[in-house]
Amino acid sequence: MPSLRITCSAAAILITLASCDRKEAVPPPGARSAVESRESFVVTPDSVRLYYRVVGTGDETVVAPLALFHRNSLDGLARNRRLVLYDPRGRGRSDTVPANKVSLQRNLSDLDVIRTAVGADRVALIGWSGLGMELFVYALQHPDRVSRLVQLAPVAPRWEPYSSLMMTDRERRTDTTARRNLETRVARGDFRDDPAEHCRALAAIHTPATFAEPGSARLAPDVCVHPTEWPDRIRAYFGAFLGSIEGFDWRDSLGRVAATPRLVIHGERDNTPLEGNREWVANQPNARLLVVAGAGHWPHYERPDVVIPAIDRFLSGEWPEGSMQVR
Repeated sequence: MPSLRITCSAAAILITLASCDRKEAVPPPGARSAVESRESFVVTPDSVRLYYRVVGTGDETVVAPLALFHRNSLDGLARNRRLVLYDPRGRGRSDTVPANKVSLQRNLSDLDVIRTAVGADRVALIGWSGLGMELFVYALQHPDRVSRLVQLAPVAPRWEPYSSLMMTDRERRTDTTARRNLETRVARGDFRDDPAEHCRALAAIHTPATFAEPGSARLAPDVCVHPTEWPDRIRAYFGAFLGSIEGFDWRDSLGRVAATPRLVIHGERDNTPLEGNREWVANQPNARLLVVAGAGHWPHYERPDVVIPAIDRFLSGEWPEGSMQVR
């Protein structure tokens, strides 16, 4: 398969990084959660410290990687169930790791560390962006440990043509003049002593291209508070991680997780083409697709009024209104 150049914008293949008046189903970004939560760390067998946060209580446990991106956006799901958010190795509050400790399989093993740490034999999973693909692989490898799977704005189930199409769409939406100006500033050394601001400057250019409405990029969390997300570190991280997944194609494996109900949520203006995410559910009787109007790659931030109730209903054992099978 063609190789992908490792830049901060290319890293957005996995994780990046309607103006109507609507009632939000969760607290707005930065608001205090109404549900009790606690934070902790657990150490993996290879000595990596992982951060996790537990919200709410209940018999059902729902696990969502990428706490640094979700913040409290999913906390509305923790009514009568336990929501566990965590940062994968090398991301957010978890430990920075060398390249030889970064891979898809290590990430999947870390999910088991988190699952064991919270005492859950079986969990429902919510995977956003690249994690939508990763958690499918976890369900494929451990079907007995997964009750349900939400693939939230996932990358498509195959590398090509959709990785290239996604990046082409993001490039089309990016302010190229602003990017050239930033490149000039970087070459001049403006951020030499301030990698956090360099991170924010990059986000200011690339994040708007991932929202349906560029102005909604203000909703995205400031992940640049974490040194793991600074440009040199995140470039090295994805350089290693992409090497472990490049060329993937999971279409032939879809039937092997047929016993696990799956809900794929796709923003109608996501950079990943709708055709790509239709492939996740095509001819799968236990999987459905929900297309969310007015949303891009961040549907739980852009349309929480639709997305959070839809996930809640799915986790409760019912297909959400508007979800559909694909033949």
